[in-house]
Amino acid sequence: MRHQWLSIFSFLVITIIVLAFFRLYLQPIENPESDEQTTTQETLLTEPTVSFVNPKKGALEPKVTLIEFGDFECAACKTVANAIDIVLRTEPSVQVVWKNLPNESAHELATPAAIAAHCAYDQGTFWEFHDELYSRQTFLSEDQFFQIAQELELDTAAFENCYLARETLPLVKKDFDEALALGLTATPTIFIGEERFVGSVSSQELLTAVRQALSSQP
Repeated sequence: MRHQWLSIFSFLVITIIVLAFFRLYLQPIENPESDEQTTTQETLLTEPTVSFVNPKKGALEPKVTLIEFGDFECAACKTVANAIDIVLRTEPSVQVVWKNLPNESAHELATPAAIAAHCAYDQGTFWEFHDELYSRQTFLSEDQFFQIAQELELDTAAFENCYLARETLPLVKKDFDEALALGLTATPTIFIGEERFVGSVSSQELLTAVRQALSSQP
């Protein structure tokens, strides 16, 4: 009888050890970076960044910077482009910076147009290309990208290689990701200092914001 109880006891001990082992083995391992990744994804920017890769025009040493997130197939962006030109002619201390926010769900050529414009930027003709894209907005096509490049007397072979290889897509995607981090949902969105303007804003509204920014400087 004693040996029988010892056998039962030994069996129970072994069973407990085996169950404990499998419980530990099957327990999921926590990723120490998961909380950090979640925090990073949820962190939003409060203002856009500007670097040498962003097309600029206007003052070389600006007192006020106007940053536009735009889409080349957006009708309101075309209207705002004219308003921005009025601002530049009126206030020469302003610099304009372009960033891409293509709405692919609504505009099939928004991203390709942005890629093409940055290929033109590589040859120093971004703004000329920008203007031509808007002037042909109602009948825009990929063929028009190459036609514009030819009319602007770009190195068409280099332009074609750049466009077909999607060499500038990372720049477009970088702007797009930044727009998401800023919580942007529409084009055009314009930043002047901490102020945001969304939609078809007038040149007078932009000029008022620019002059307020200038007057607040020491």
